[in-house]
Amino acid sequence: MIQPIPDMKQFLLAGIVAAAMPLGLHAQNSNVVSAFNYMGDGNYAKAVEYIEPAVTNESTSGKEKTWRYRGAIYAHIAMGTDEALKAQYPDALNKAVESYIKANELDPKGSYKEENNLALKNLQITALNGGNDAFNKKEYDKAISGYAMSERIAKAFGQVDSNAVFNSALAYESKGDTAMAIQRYAECIKIGYDKPDVFRYLASMQKKTGHLDDAIATTRQGVAKHPDNKELMLDLVAFLLEANRTEEAETSVNAAIAKDPNNPVLYSVLGSLYDGKANPKEGKVAEADMLKWYDLAEQAYKKSIEVDPKFFDSYYNIGVLYNNRAAYEYDKCNEIKDDAKYTACKKKADEIYLKTIPYFEKAHELKPDDKATMQQLKVLYAKSGDTAKYDAIKKALGE
Repeated sequence: MIQPIPDMKQFLLAGIVAAAMPLGLHAQNSNVVSAFNYMGDGNYAKAVEYIEPAVTNESTSGKEKTWRYRGAIYAHIAMGTDEALKAQYPDALNKAVESYIKANELDPKGSYKEENNLALKNLQITALNGGNDAFNKKEYDKAISGYAMSERIAKAFGQVDSNAVFNSALAYESKGDTAMAIQRYAECIKIGYDKPDVFRYLASMQKKTGHLDDAIATTRQGVAKHPDNKELMLDLVAFLLEANRTEEAETSVNAAIAKDPNNPVLYSVLGSLYDGKANPKEGKVAEADMLKWYDLAEQAYKKSIEVDPKFFDSYYNIGVLYNNRAAYEYDKCNEIKDDAKYTACKKKADEIYLKTIPYFEKAHELKPDDKATMQQLKVLYAKSGDTAKYDAIKKALGE
């Protein structure tokens, strides 16, 4: 039996439709291959031209390879040295990161996970370095953006970029955004990037914004974490003194001395504490208590000098201590009406006052240009009648 001949128009149409589907798929696959080849040739702009249609086409947008190639193309641009090409694709770094993350999502078996994560790691370093370069140029907003990208990339492969967090805190502080600097420094501590300087910077910011109690709490936390850090110990004492919490300050200084008995600064601070108790900013103390605190201050300053014979502060401070002690005696003398008793009182006050001379002289020897020390010596030499030294110190002062 002769079979009927099909309508030729229908046959041709069916053939065209059937052929069109694989041709479309082939075209997109061809784009991916062309993009890869252009990338291999170093023609990244042309590679972009071919890869972008592939990531939006249904036939290739769901393939890990498409996104991996796209990530590699943009990574070459972002990490390369062609500044004109970077300017042409300013978001290359971001697109590279997005692409590798997408590639991992489309790779449930993890066949290329190690490769993709290595690429992300390299991009993270690029982002961090870019942030650092911007920071050094004082382009703080750009630096912060770079650090944020570095954090985001690290998070994509299950890590925390603590350097980026800390550097962003520095950038916010340098920019003048104190609130964000505080937030970022606190984040550093939270994620375990809790070096001594982080506590110090955070506490400094808290104090700057009027939150002295927070600064004290942060510094205490730092001392607990780094019990041998001298700077944190001294910061804590300074904050406590500023908050007028002298008893706590004294406890902290003594604890610090127990850990670092050869630190002249600590003894000097302790001397200042006792000196402050002898001369409170508000009110007065009984004479017996005042003399007790003066004696303890003197012992502390002398211990500081014993530990470090070249420690300027303690020589100067003990001079001031004797000066204040003498001033108290002079005030007492002025209340005396009996000439003999007044003379005896004044002699005692003069002896205390003139005890300051060798200490201020040593301070002057250690810091010859310190004006405050020279002014003290000028008055002392006038008081003691040492004309030669008086003239010499006046000359040193340019008078």
